[in-house]
Amino acid sequence: MRQIILLFLIDVLISGGVATWLYFTRGLNAALMTGLSIFVAFSPICFILASPFTLYLLRKKISKLGVKVNKPEAFKTLNDVNVVALPYNRVLTCGECYITDLVPEGLNQPTLLAMAAGTETDAENILGRTIYDTATARGLRLQKSTNFTEQAGCGVEATVRGTIMRVGNLAWLESLGVSISAKLRTKIDQLLVKGKTVLIVSTGRVARGAIALIDEINDEAIKFLFALKAANIESLLLTAQPKKMTSYITKNFTLDNIRTNLTPEGKAREVQIFRAKGKIVAVIGNDEHDLPALKSADVSFLLAGGSLKASDDVKLDFEIPTLESFLSVREVMLSVAKVLKVNRWLALASWVVLIPPALFTALETPPIPWHPLASLAGVIIFSTIILVNALRTR
Repeated sequence: MRQIILLFLIDVLISGGVATWLYFTRGLNAALMTGLSIFVAFSPICFILASPFTLYLLRKKISKLGVKVNKPEAFKTLNDVNVVALPYNRVLTCGECYITDLVPEGLNQPTLLAMAAGTETDAENILGRTIYDTATARGLRLQKSTNFTEQAGCGVEATVRGTIMRVGNLAWLESLGVSISAKLRTKIDQLLVKGKTVLIVSTGRVARGAIALIDEINDEAIKFLFALKAANIESLLLTAQPKKMTSYITKNFTLDNIRTNLTPEGKAREVQIFRAKGKIVAVIGNDEHDLPALKSADVSFLLAGGSLKASDDVKLDFEIPTLESFLSVREVMLSVAKVLKVNRWLALASWVVLIPPALFTALETPPIPWHPLASLAGVIIFSTIILVNALRTR
């Protein structure tokens, strides 16, 4: 819009300047004829139809796919995307977790589950809610916790009867100096290679057991990754899951790059590394933990169905209902890019054809007889051609 306003101001200045000069040198009639001819020939109408109007039609078409466009300028970058980054949970998986294994040490399974659920009482992440809901459904008695904190991508911490309790991933608890027995580590490794998410439950600095959860594989994600490969777009998995799960992930999904043990900030850092290599990165996410990576992307897509919701503070480029929508938007944009290119050349051609004869009218004996109506007719002809071409995007 700023470019259009600038073109209009330049048009007024040029046509007005020439008309003023002719008024004092050749009179009012010459000033009006030449000024109007230049003003109409140089008008940005063709450029308005060539780009803003075409993009308006594009947005309407994409909205029919259930996609919301928050930043139209992102369309230009979308054509050049060659890497798509996405998380594991609730994108490659269905987002319906359930507990498969309770591995206690020095206590029984119900006690382990109750300890974890008491710690997760105020948790907002899907794993914590699953543990809490399972414990309450089984009628377990939960101890009241205080001082609850949640470390994004790591786990939760709370105080129960004066003791610090934690439920989180292996890497986080190890970084805090929590002691984990060799027997428990072996069991954790066995669960991870089966594709299960494992959370360690600790009191103080001692691990009291592990809880394994699983989320079913998303068949749509498998098809999506194959489609990315067919389109020559690299896939990049960004996950907080341990490296031990890599073999399970690669067995079920066709991925070009996998980065594990990542915090939300770590995901953003990986995106920035790929961009530093000259890659154009699109990030798809639907969780609060994905937000730093989404903000670091060249193009960001908020996928429906997650904990991350659009708001004034979270205004990503696109909001899509399914993974397939990304490919649909890109396919539409690739076809529209050809229309835009032709329209811009036509708009430029209108200037090349119409402006010179309009300028020649400033001469006492112009080589080409010209009239403001001729400029108007030329603009109408070019605008009609551009409009017809733009309507191909519908």
